Amino acid sequence: MNNNRINIILNGKNVKAQEGERLVEIIQRHNIPLSAPCYHRSLTETGHCGLCLVGARRKVTDKFSVVFACTATAKDGMEIDTEYKEAVDKRNELFRLHLLRHPLDCSKCNKVGYCFLHKFASQTRFPGFTRIAKDHPQDIKYKKFGQHILFDATKCIGCQRCIRFCRDVLDEELLGLIGNENGYGEIDLYPGKSLDNNYSLNLVDLCPAGAFVNRNYLYQPVEWNLISTPSISTESSVGINTYVLHKGNKIFRIKPRENKYVNDAWMTNSARNEHRYFENRKRLTKIMQNGQQVPLESALLQIVESFQTNELAVVCSGNMSLEDQFVLRKLLDSIIHNVFFLRKKMTPDGFLISDDATPNVNGAILNKITTQEKIVDDLKELTEKIQTGQCKRILSFNEEIFSHGVPYALPDDLKIFYIGTENNKTSKRAMVAIPVTTVFENTGTFINRDWRLQKFHKAVNPPNGNIFPMWYIFSLLLSVYLDVSKKELLWLDDVWKNMTHTVDVLADIDFFHVNPGGILLKNYLK
Repeated sequence: MNNNRINIILNGKNVKAQEGERLVEIIQRHNIPLSAPCYHRSLTETGHCGLCLVGARRKVTDKFSVVFACTATAKDGMEIDTEYKEAVDKRNELFRLHLLRHPLDCSKCNKVGYCFLHKFASQTRFPGFTRIAKDHPQDIKYKKFGQHILFDATKCIGCQRCIRFCRDVLDEELLGLIGNENGYGEIDLYPGKSLDNNYSLNLVDLCPAGAFVNRNYLYQPVEWNLISTPSISTESSVGINTYVLHKGNKIFRIKPRENKYVNDAWMTNSARNEHRYFENRKRLTKIMQNGQQVPLESALLQIVESFQTNELAVVCSGNMSLEDQFVLRKLLDSIIHNVFFLRKKMTPDGFLISDDATPNVNGAILNKITTQEKIVDDLKELTEKIQTGQCKRILSFNEEIFSHGVPYALPDDLKIFYIGTENNKTSKRAMVAIPVTTVFENTGTFINRDWRLQKFHKAVNPPNGNIFPMWYIFSLLLSVYLDVSKKELLWLDDVWKNMTHTVDVLADIDFFHVNPGGILLKNYLK
């Protein structure tokens, strides 16, 4: 497809298109009902199902011919008729064949509400056709295709999206179409293969008719009955776009949100389980001081007292949002400190997992909390300062310092202050521990590895009313330390306005209108 703009006629109306654009994309863009279950923008075109058949002709003098809308491309002056009788008749016959073989389990199918069969029938007012037959499949017989994937062959329509995903995206031949005893083609694994890679659950999203099932969601609420909130994965610096599906202040699942600049339509299996990390690990929910629960004001005063010494070390990483880092920068400008900014490494896979296991290192660089040269892999230097008496106060922001080289046996006069989400060794050893919200309980922004500013939204509430965003805690510390009665950073929009006045690259960006695809900060691209 090129950028040449052309004129075509779609159902009798003149419309604009791009030369080489697939007809199905033009039809869908103009909200004309057309089912194309085998088509996917990010996969090679095939024309397997035949449900996207339309009438098309290149010139007025030519006759209409039936073409596959998912493979045919637009030419200048082309006329497209989605209601061309021959195409409609063929579509209906093929649709009836799919209904004949499809099981009668809509009420308990995980694809209910998003099934192309439902959508096609409702949009086109498909004439009534009985699905009750003696040989109609009734029982669900799942095949195990891996640790998380189940396959129901009775629902398969032969679109081959799954085969093309493995071939085009994963660059592996894992699935193939094999003839069964009934004479139908059936998807199956190649001998010795298994769907246990970190991207296998994308097949569940891809399947248009519910043949692929995530076994973990068999007895959970169906997707249409959940609230969907846009978010960003914190798994790595890639910044995978996601939807958090929740209801009743409980997160049930996470699914990919399409962004052609970042993750296309895919995500890792591990990122789908990020909410379980917080569910499975013990959460810090109380404001603690010397092992006793205290009011927030008391805990803040204890931390502020440590600002008056030059023996303070601050430990942080790219886990904080851009808003957290901005208010932290203002706080650090007011106190004497040493900053230890941790690099958290992971094994990259060359696709959607980078070597940086945090979502916002570039945000810290933008806010001048650190530079690439000053980022450290461990806290050995901090340990040396503790042993030589140069450090007697540690302020840790959501970092478990004992897993990064700091020995648990520390001098008695060393005081640790912890602000974070987990009730870990650091929070238990800390003189003061203050809980904060997770990415699912907060709204803010991250800057991914490509310097793309991306926004995430609050999906659920924190466990109790004593848990606030980290930037809010920083703003309170700043107000208490400077004894400022005018509190300018206690609302998210105020934080962002201050950022736009302070950080030049953000000057023309409105936080509440950051588009779903994010904004590329071109000034920082190398």
